[in-house]
Amino acid sequence: MKPIRIILPAGRRAAARHPTGTIRGEAPTTPSQFKRAYYPAIERVCAETGLNPLFVAAQAALETGWGKRAIGNNLFGITADDKWTGKRRIVRTTEYLKDDRQGGNFIKVHSITPQADGRCRYDADRAFRDYDTVEECLRDHFRVLSAKRYAGAMLHRNDVRRFAYEVAKAGYCTADPAVYADSIAKIARMIERL
Repeated sequence: MKPIRIILPAGRRAAARHPTGTIRGEAPTTPSQFKRAYYPAIERVCAETGLNPLFVAAQAALETGWGKRAIGNNLFGITADDKWTGKRRIVRTTEYLKDDRQGGNFIKVHSITPQADGRCRYDADRAFRDYDTVEECLRDHFRVLSAKRYAGAMLHRNDVRRFAYEVAKAGYCTADPAVYADSIAKIARMIERL
C-alpha cells in the first residue's frame, strides 16, 4: 500500500517556519515572496539539471498561482499515477479534459460539467506526488521533462518562450501551446525584474 497524506483543514498545521517567514503550509502571497521562497532552490537544482531557472520558476508560479495553490512541496501539480511508488497527497481539484469519459484519471469524481468549448470540467479527487522538499520536487520535475516525448523541447531549454511552447506542444498541458508559451515568458520576465 502506498502512503497517502490527507490535507488538513486550515489552522491544523505545524508551526515550522516557511522560507518566506510565514508559518509552514501558508503560501507566499506575492510574486516577491514566491521568488524569495523558491528561487534559490530552483537556481541550485537548475545548475545540476541544465534547465533554465526562469522557465522553471515561471512554470511553478503559473501552476501554483505564485505558490498559493502549491500542493505541499509539489510546485507543478505532478500527479501520482499507478507507477509512482513515493508518497501521495489526495486533493480535490478542477481539471478540464477532452470529454466525459476521463473519470478513470481520478480517485473520485464529484461532478462533470460540459463546457462551451467541447471540453468537460471535472470536480474530482486526484492523487498528487508528495515530496519532502522543494528540491526533491524540482529534480522529479526535471525527470518528467526528460521523458522521450519532450526530447525536441530540450533542444530549446535556454529559450524560455520556445521551450514552453515545445513542452506544451508535446502534451505537458491542455493549453494552446502559443498561449502557454506567452504566459510562461511573461511570468519569467516578471521574475527576472523582481
